[in-house]
Amino acid sequence: MHRLLIGASLVVLAACNPDSTAPGVPAGGEIAFTSYRDASSDIYVMNADGSGVTRLTYNSALGEGAVWSPDGEKIALMSARDGNWEIYLMHADGTGLVNLTKNAAQDVWPVWSPDGSKIAFHSDRDGDSEIYVMNADGTGVVNLTNNPAWDAWPAWSPDGSRLAFNTNRDGNAEVYVMNADGSGARNLTNTPSEDRPPYWSPDGTKIAFVRNDPLETFDIYVMNADGSDARNLTNHPQWNAAPRWSPDGSKILFQSTRDGDWNIYVMNADGSAVTRLTETSGIDDAFAWSPDGTKIAFESTRDGDLEIYVMNADGSDARNITNNPGGDVSPAWRPR
Repeated sequence: MHRLLIGASLVVLAACNPDSTAPGVPAGGEIAFTSYRDASSDIYVMNADGSGVTRLTYNSALGEGAVWSPDGEKIALMSARDGNWEIYLMHADGTGLVNLTKNAAQDVWPVWSPDGSKIAFHSDRDGDSEIYVMNADGTGVVNLTNNPAWDAWPAWSPDGSRLAFNTNRDGNAEVYVMNADGSGARNLTNTPSEDRPPYWSPDGTKIAFVRNDPLETFDIYVMNADGSDARNLTNHPQWNAAPRWSPDGSKILFQSTRDGDWNIYVMNADGSAVTRLTETSGIDDAFAWSPDGTKIAFESTRDGDLEIYVMNADGSDARNITNNPGGDVSPAWRPR
């Protein structure tokens, strides 16, 4: 299945003030990404125009998934440099790299709490996939789900009080929500369909997700944060996936094959005014809004290999900002 459909989303957009820029961040913004240009998969950072490319990690093992802390001062990532997948933390300049999890199991997909004090992730350290949380320094690890079913893909509510997540504890993939301490877990979707990873709206009132119904169609739904009023926004026979809210919550980016290839589309938060933003015979993937909502970064195979592009929010002026034969993926904007 396509990488975005299984939730391999590597980008976390932190809450931001679009009218200010954090110290040390270029006015146009910065983008962290994973690159295979040096015969390994390492984390790099560059200015949003592609200049100032700087390599942050140096290791021959697999490493990926740069996730900025909400203040933009640190980066969490995954690496197999110790023989299995672990979660690491480093400063924004690549210094001070430390293994936070130090466990023989697979610890993957770190997600920062909105205040930057904690990191949620999922791990099979207890024999099955569970959702854990730890302090941002790796201490205080707690199993939040503690259920024999598969639990994964945690997503913090914008106020940090709750975590939405995916689980098959009711026999198929559903969207659940629980309190930040793991209490009060409940099913929000509860349908025979497969409901894929949740994405909170910036104001915390709604959750977007992808539903795979029995006819094998994939559509984007939005429901209230309590699970009520679930609505199909795309309602299209081709695949529609990977909803990403704009920073102001007014629009949703998504990916669709409705025109024959994997291209990027945008629609209003109510599903109206669907607009195609990219037109390519390749695959446009792993897209992310800039913190101020004026730009979109994405990866694409349109030039024959994986490159990172940036375009305006209306799809205009798409530019290859990596232009390297090594393969560049998973752009993540630094919060401002």
